[in-house]
Amino acid sequence: MIIGVILLVIAIAELFLGLRFIFGYEKRQATIWYGLFCIAVATYVGANGLGFITDSWFIGERIGWVGGMLTAILFLPFSFSFPIPMRQVRELFPWVIWPIVIFVPGLLFTDLFVRDNAVIRYSQGYETAEGPYFWFMLVIFSLYWFWSIINLFTRFRRSDGLHRWQIRMIITGIVLSLIVSVIFDIVTPLVTINRVGYIGSLFTSVWLGFTSYILVRK
Repeated sequence: MIIGVILLVIAIAELFLGLRFIFGYEKRQATIWYGLFCIAVATYVGANGLGFITDSWFIGERIGWVGGMLTAILFLPFSFSFPIPMRQVRELFPWVIWPIVIFVPGLLFTDLFVRDNAVIRYSQGYETAEGPYFWFMLVIFSLYWFWSIINLFTRFRRSDGLHRWQIRMIITGIVLSLIVSVIFDIVTPLVTINRVGYIGSLFTSVWLGFTSYILVRK
């Protein structure tokens, strides 16, 4: 219960952070895409928090996966737009829309990607039951993150000064957060009953806040 409340508070803070980037800062592609990315992270963390509070597998697992997929999808256009846009929004739009159309309803309303094991109460631990296309989803998830990191690394090699430092810190934070989240939110639930899935969600409050500071630093 306490863990759930903490995660929910973090999610609300991340939601407001995302709205701040979208509406409060200088209107640029990078800040808008990063704001949407923050909202996706808030969805992932909030689902985990509500899963603990309500003991709902549907909220914690299905909506949590939706949030996780959205983070990968929305970070890609950010990687194309920071610090200077490489592509316009209209060029990036198809890369955002098609996986959302496939994975969001597929995760929420079907057993194609994850199945309801309906055995373990979420707050006491859970296992991820694989659907027939679960590994296809993971491949897409991984490709989007890999593509984003390659984009940022290419930008890093071509940048200097403050932008070079910013990109280095963003890459470091994203890679570390991915390692933590993959271990505790993907690998562990696949091999055993997971009772520490909240660690990945808690970690987002550190690296998201740090990365946000980096992005607004002049």
